Amino acid sequence: MRSDRIFALFLGVYLLLALLGKIMFPGYLGTLNPVALFYALLFSLLIFLGYLFSDKLPKERLYLYLVVSTLMGASTGILGIVLSLSILLGGIFLMRNGGTDIRHVYYAGFVLVILLPLIAIVKGVIPILEPHMRYTPMKNLYFASAIFATLLLSYKPNIYLFLIAEAFAVISTFRTNALIVFLAYIFRAGREEAKRVLLLGVPLILLVFIVRFYATKGTYAIWKLGFIQTLVYRAGFSYMVYERLFSLGMPLGRFNILLNKYPRFFVASLFGKSTSYTYTLFGQPAYDFGIFGLMEGFLVGVALRDAERVQTFKSLALVFLVLAIENGFDALNFGIIMGSAFFSLGSREGFLWKEIR
Repeated sequence: MRSDRIFALFLGVYLLLALLGKIMFPGYLGTLNPVALFYALLFSLLIFLGYLFSDKLPKERLYLYLVVSTLMGASTGILGIVLSLSILLGGIFLMRNGGTDIRHVYYAGFVLVILLPLIAIVKGVIPILEPHMRYTPMKNLYFASAIFATLLLSYKPNIYLFLIAEAFAVISTFRTNALIVFLAYIFRAGREEAKRVLLLGVPLILLVFIVRFYATKGTYAIWKLGFIQTLVYRAGFSYMVYERLFSLGMPLGRFNILLNKYPRFFVASLFGKSTSYTYTLFGQPAYDFGIFGLMEGFLVGVALRDAERVQTFKSLALVFLVLAIENGFDALNFGIIMGSAFFSLGSREGFLWKEIR
């Protein structure tokens, strides 16, 4: 299935939930801003236009992807740098070896997926038992494990790796961890394999969402919303954050999110909070670039089309683009999308290495 159609499905579901949240909870989330909605829809349209017109653009756009992905990697913290280097070195190894003889690299990554969360567990950071632990710096070990699992599953689906990574996602109580692992497997697996994983994965994803719900109730004693209401409210809340960023960023932007090491904490600070806020796919371009942020949407669409030329990079780009729908763009996910486009286009056009299948 084409990447733009998969993305459109997830984007449509999110927008419906977000708008429903705005309607159901106007006292908390405010009334709908029609101008911000128009910007969001136009940004989405430009993603699809970028996807459609990608083949008509000069092949030298490959070097733009390289510059942007390198800049994104350099601007992140140690976790982002390690992950960026892993993608870079893994991509080069994959290209030069034509996708063969990387079994040992895969196994080494498998060990990391298991080892990183075990370190957190040994240190006593077990959010499923103590929900407040999900806000400590050690939570990044669970996130790093999930991302390494995503990288490996995007290259080669492995049911055991999938189940182990999802188990750690349940322990972490982070829905993001569970979602990216699940999506990587589904996007990369063949049709029959995907059906099997859907039977296993959907209950696991639901379990993570339920665990997160009870973690939220355990952390915030005043939380009164039910499970379904919480999902709708969460989508509407992120969209409300976007509307605030839109109002602050127009017309020319205040560039301070994309290269920020802690973008979600920065966004929360704009609301006078010290926690972490997600801000949707549209929040970062609206705040950073104002009306010119629409061009970022076009670039993302072009990169999505280029990334899908190689299955591994198609999976990676899609996973992190879907993740950004609610979470918003940051240096990590934006860099991975651009890096995926770079390696995929470079392979197909023979700019830097031989073509792989």
